[in-house]
Amino acid sequence: MIISMAYPTMYIHEKDILRSAAEHLRKFGSRLFIVSGRTAWQHAGNALTESLQAENLPYELIMFGGTCTYAEADRIRSLIPEGTDLLVAVGGGQCMDTVKLAGIRAGLPVATIPTLASTCASTTPLSIMYDEHHRFVKGEYFHSCPILTLVDTLILANAPYRYLAAGIGDTLAKWYEANPMNEGKTLNPRTRLGLSIAGLARDMLLEYGEQAIEENKRAEAGEAIKNIVDVNILYAGLVGGIGHYTCRGSGAHSFHNGMTHLSGINRTYHGELVAFGILCQLMLEQKQDEVARLLPFYRKVGLPSTMAELRIESLTDASLRESARLTCDPIQEIHYLPLVVNEDTVYAAIVAADQYGREH
Repeated sequence: MIISMAYPTMYIHEKDILRSAAEHLRKFGSRLFIVSGRTAWQHAGNALTESLQAENLPYELIMFGGTCTYAEADRIRSLIPEGTDLLVAVGGGQCMDTVKLAGIRAGLPVATIPTLASTCASTTPLSIMYDEHHRFVKGEYFHSCPILTLVDTLILANAPYRYLAAGIGDTLAKWYEANPMNEGKTLNPRTRLGLSIAGLARDMLLEYGEQAIEENKRAEAGEAIKNIVDVNILYAGLVGGIGHYTCRGSGAHSFHNGMTHLSGINRTYHGELVAFGILCQLMLEQKQDEVARLLPFYRKVGLPSTMAELRIESLTDASLRESARLTCDPIQEIHYLPLVVNEDTVYAAIVAADQYGREH
């Protein structure tokens, strides 16, 4: 069976798109329930509200609780007013993921308005679930993507550049995770297309990433940041959406999942952990030359290459070994890699990546 859940019904990326947001939202719903991050609403709320009022499009608004948990998704679902026919998520990846799960459980479509380009959550049929301490629990896969995604370049260009860098790290993993899963295999057209998009995303990140970060630091909606926003949000989602099981996460995201259980790690963004997870995966694959190739780029865009740069409060050998154990838990996708994966090899890969980053 070939399964493909490639993209939102409509993806629009324009400067000032929020000023005409209601025109697009009206195509999919007549009564909206908006869930927004607090900081996100400070930046996007005025333009979005003005558009909705100008179009006489009724809505109700609540604030997102902050972490993508099952309890938060249930809370949102319980507050959906009768007659609502479209949920709208405004904010970062955790808000997107929580509203997507609430929408699936309520049987309602979801539109997304990302205010950060730090993940592809606004376009994908997936929610990454955490507990109340921001420790990874599991991934929830859905039968459909968000129905509409509105991306405002100005909003994203004015966000702290660290979020864009995190998105670069998260998207870069698409190639490094999917490629080794398929090496030496006969590929069907769907997998070939997914891998091609992953490779194109990698190339564009390496070409435009540094310039995009510089534009972001100046709050400038230039061509480089426009390119990287599309790569981080749309291309990244297309890789798994088209390739599905043959182009999904593997090593880097599993390292992320294990490391979310380290004390104090919640100060580190998803894509930053995934970026370090790429280095760990490459060490696991014994591809030190590729680590050496990536490190200069990491430093140009501000991605972590050592454990110290992950802002971990109190790292011990015991906690690192526990992280390694969780990384290779049977539910983790690291087992899609054509390697011997166990607690010892994973622990050694983390130590090797950290040591290489410190020494180079």
